[in-house]
Amino acid sequence: MAASIDVNISVGLGEIHVSADPNAVLICYGLGSCIALSAFDPVAKVGAMAHIVLPASNNGANALLPAKFADRAIPLTVEKMEKAGAQRSKIVIKMAGGAKMLHGVKAGSILDIGERNIVAVQQAMQALGLKIHSQDIRGDWGRCLWLYIASGLTRVKTAEQRIIDL
Repeated sequence: MAASIDVNISVGLGEIHVSADPNAVLICYGLGSCIALSAFDPVAKVGAMAHIVLPASNNGANALLPAKFADRAIPLTVEKMEKAGAQRSKIVIKMAGGAKMLHGVKAGSILDIGERNIVAVQQAMQALGLKIHSQDIRGDWGRCLWLYIASGLTRVKTAEQRIIDL
């Protein structure tokens, strides 16, 4: 019997990928102020990843990349997972990113995109009655996030080469 080979699927800026392929590994590279959201239904074995760039779509602006915005990416990710067989009540959600990449920006500033993204994701999750199970957020360093569909393992690797299993 041949060994399975992982199929790496890169999730680019403003993209959502959903998979039920046990060989799939969803990956967000180079997170700074962006948020990578990992979602996994351990019963249906359906996983998804969204690469969120900005907090708000301004009421539907930029319909070409709705997943670019937290307020649209979260409900769209859940919708896509449900269409693939996941049950909302079973989805385990984890997130990484939201770093402060511009030094000297004051907390609460419109330029503090990382913090604004974190708050927008939290608000979108709350609106859907979902919670974030674990996270690696804030700081001033970059990250990458992996979701292994076979197991649901979500792993963060920081710019300092730290590896964190969420």
